[in-house]
Amino acid sequence: MKRLLLLSLLLAGCAAAPRPSFVPGSQGRIHVSDGGAGSALPIVFVHGNGANLTQWSGQLTHFRRSRRAVAFDLRGMGWSDVPADGDYSIAAMAGDLHTVVNALNLDRFILVGHSYGGPVVAAYAARHPERVAGAVYADAAGDIKATREQSDRYLDALRMDKPRTVRVSFAPMLATATDEVKAAVLWSADRTSTEAFGSAMEGLRDFDVARAVSAYRGPMLAIAALDHPSAFHVQFTSVPVRSMEGAGHWLMMERPAQFNYILQEFADPLR
Repeated sequence: MKRLLLLSLLLAGCAAAPRPSFVPGSQGRIHVSDGGAGSALPIVFVHGNGANLTQWSGQLTHFRRSRRAVAFDLRGMGWSDVPADGDYSIAAMAGDLHTVVNALNLDRFILVGHSYGGPVVAAYAARHPERVAGAVYADAAGDIKATREQSDRYLDALRMDKPRTVRVSFAPMLATATDEVKAAVLWSADRTSTEAFGSAMEGLRDFDVARAVSAYRGPMLAIAALDHPSAFHVQFTSVPVRSMEGAGHWLMMERPAQFNYILQEFADPLR
């Protein structure tokens, strides 16, 4: 009952938007939540692996008071279709992002990517810098530092027992989270197929984040919580960083007011 109540609240936050819809993509429908209005630049939010757009409900509610704010489900996650071609590469995810912003007639916008969504943002900004007014990396992933053997071992465990493997690997990142946030994160992961979760990880392993980041010359900001070798803010020290001490990996869900304040400070001066 508690989990059902939490889910209804998360969906209500997104359902309050006037324009939830599906955008036709090249490999299937993409689920989108689009709402808000105002003269300020729109913000487009990109979630992490095994997640969906409900994890941005605190940001959508806040920013739609003064500007347009958009979130969408990555292919094979949330309510978006499984891609017909089975392609879960970072390039394919960035291509879906391009499809979404074109379908919504967004010419210029701010991008925010959490975790795995960070490399998706980096890939898009590198390819379409003229459309990206600023890029924000929320406890984002950098270039993966695990060896091929370590990565393959994790992927094998994921395919053998995804629920257990996810819970064990997510536990340190959820150490500071409330029970409600933990339940929401695990619910999102549970409804993501093993194929989508594992294939997206493989795609990240093969993507050169450093090359993409260096190709974008516009304003950037890292909002950081956890320090580890593969963290974006640890690898890319030239990017300004705002730390949220005591928060876990899902910092925008754990401390939405603080996260929104930091993002607002970055976004407001941009034109």
